[in-house]
Amino acid sequence: MRQTALALAALVVGLGLGWALRPEVAPPPPPPPAPAAGDAPAVDSLAAFVTQLRGRFEQLREPTSGEENRLRRPRTPSYTDHLDMADSLGVPPLATEAELAEHLRTGELVPLVDNAFYVVRVLEHSKPFVRPLLRDRVDEVGRRFQAALAQAGLPPYRITVSSALRTADLQRDLAQSNRNATTGRSSHEYGASVDVVYARYALWPSAADTLAVPFSDPALPTVQRLASRWADDLAGVYDDRLFGALARVLGQMQDEGRLLVLLEDEQPVFHLTLDGE
Repeated sequence: MRQTALALAALVVGLGLGWALRPEVAPPPPPPPAPAAGDAPAVDSLAAFVTQLRGRFEQLREPTSGEENRLRRPRTPSYTDHLDMADSLGVPPLATEAELAEHLRTGELVPLVDNAFYVVRVLEHSKPFVRPLLRDRVDEVGRRFQAALAQAGLPPYRITVSSALRTADLQRDLAQSNRNATTGRSSHEYGASVDVVYARYALWPSAADTLAVPFSDPALPTVQRLASRWADDLAGVYDDRLFGALARVLGQMQDEGRLLVLLEDEQPVFHLTLDGE
């Protein structure tokens, strides 16, 4: 397998150099022979990185049925509890853009943007704003999640936020296409809830940082891109194990009174609502 990869790498490099340096009428020269083992440190490092990453994912513990079910109905707090907490700790439901602008001006709502712990997906039925304390708690979820991965020898993957603040109009629009969206009040309307996708994770900052390759290796940029892609692909293959690590973090934070957590049945998300002060 590695000999095939080495030969392919040599072929790509040879063809690229030949085309760039060709005379006006002469065809490109044939590719050089495949490098011997140890002569392509970038390729060797990539192979070792992928093998090691896969092995560490295999060691990450999958969720038990108890860890998963404690975050599902009926064992987890009811949605009524989420509504009551959002009503207590959130802003009043927004009717106009002017109200949103005022809450942002006063700091009662703050932007939710990509950082080291999470990414915010393009939001179709919500706006990326939340209560300041909820933003802090989402940071904490990501920080604890990455700490759990680090204990398993894995790189820092980020969680993905898929929904945040909803106006009443956005909530009604969503209810038309999503049976899981409540047709009455939603805790999202108070800026006190977010949804976190449990089947999608993003590497931070890059798997390339883990490659032990000399900067002078000409194949390094290509191998760095391949390492990042492999790391993202393996997160999809082992998303059940990442789900287990995230579920354990959220279960602990719910026990500590920092978040209310609901593992939804029809959408691949954890619904998180601010809890406590």
